[in-house]
Order: sequence, then structure tokens, then C-alpha cells
Amino acid sequence: MKNKPSKKHQQLLQNPDNQIIRLEGVLNYTKFILSNGKTVMMSYTLKNYQETLDLPFVRVSKSCIINIDFISTFCKENKKISLIDGSEIQISRRRFDSVLKGISYLN
Repeated sequence: MKNKPSKKHQQLLQNPDNQIIRLEGVLNYTKFILSNGKTVMMSYTLKNYQETLDLPFVRVSKSCIINIDFISTFCKENKKISLIDGSEIQISRRRFDSVLKGISYLN
């Protein structure tokens, strides 16, 4: 990130693999959906977090980054991912190959 991250950012990004299910882009903000059911809104764009977070985080569309550790089902035909919180994410066709690489990397 370009600017020094705040304490809230540092706490979220300290151990992201266990607590962050997905990140959603909302205009120039990013909404974190956490495993404890809470959501946190941050004032950085999704691109900043994409550059900061490594695997198991994969960008699946223009407005969503998921943690592939929290995938419950993956449908190749429909290009959809279901997460353990019940949300269904449509994978964009341009990012489908990178998502497949990320999922196969974990297996």
C-alpha cells in the first residue's frame, strides 16, 4: 500500500488466512467479510489489497477477491464458487484460468 496502514488495517492483515472470507469492492472502498460474521469497510481500493494479499486469496471478478480456503463448492461448468458463508460468486471469464491455478495450487 502506498500510505502507511492504520491500526485497523494492520489488525485485519495480520492473520488474513483465518479470518477473511472475501473482499468486495464498493466504489473506492473495500468491504471485508470476516469468518465471525462481521463486515468491515476500508478506504482503499480492491487493487491495493490484491497487490498485498498472496495465496490463498484470488481475485475472481472485478469486484471480488476470495479466500480459497473458505470454498464449499466449485462448479466449473457454471463458473461459480460457493463459500462457507452461503454466498455464491460468479467467476469472470477473464479470471477463470487464474482461479483454477489458485485452486489447484492448494490441492
